[in-house]
Amino acid sequence: MRNQDIKNKKGFTIIEVVLVLGIAGLIFLMVFIALPALARNRRDTQRVSDISRLATAITNYQSNNSGAIPSDKYGNYVSGHAEVDQNITRTLNHQSWAYFYDSYLLISAEAKDKFVDPDGDPYSLSISSCREATSYDASTKICNNGQRSKSTWIEQSEGRPNGIEDVTAGNPYEQTGSKGHTISIVTNATCEGEDAVHASGSRKVAILYKKEGGGSICNAI
Repeated sequence: MRNQDIKNKKGFTIIEVVLVLGIAGLIFLMVFIALPALARNRRDTQRVSDISRLATAITNYQSNNSGAIPSDKYGNYVSGHAEVDQNITRTLNHQSWAYFYDSYLLISAEAKDKFVDPDGDPYSLSISSCREATSYDASTKICNNGQRSKSTWIEQSEGRPNGIEDVTAGNPYEQTGSKGHTISIVTNATCEGEDAVHASGSRKVAILYKKEGGGSICNAI
């Protein structure tokens, strides 16, 4: 009887084995494709949060300075750095963006984390002003990096000002180029969707940064 039961048991057919392997492979492929996208979305969500943190820091600065924002008269680029050099910070003009970076993004009471991109590199700041369009072409109202220059804000965030890498060695507070991860702060501007457009008033600010998964972040103050 036992031998008869063994003979009556059926194994998997080749078709069934191939079908199971095919389904398993399809599931693996779906997971393989989905995981990088999920990771990108998670990093972009963090970038949106970081830009909101920067906007809050600017608002806090305005609260302490009669509504004014830092002035680009003392420099329009701050190279990203994770540590504060107190010897340098003490010499910075309190109206400068470099002072703002150290005092409101790195060592303020709200700064519980370093101001770094999710990939680990510190954010840099590039400050520009959006001039009012003089053309009747509606498309010209969009600020190309805020100043209608050859270098777009996306190129800056990728470290390609004017299409090439341009970094001045030395003191990070004095660098005038871009290493990438550069956030564009555009004055005299506001946001229209994902673009910065001209807005009257020097205290109007649009903050721009690219998304890894496509598109951009634009946060207006």
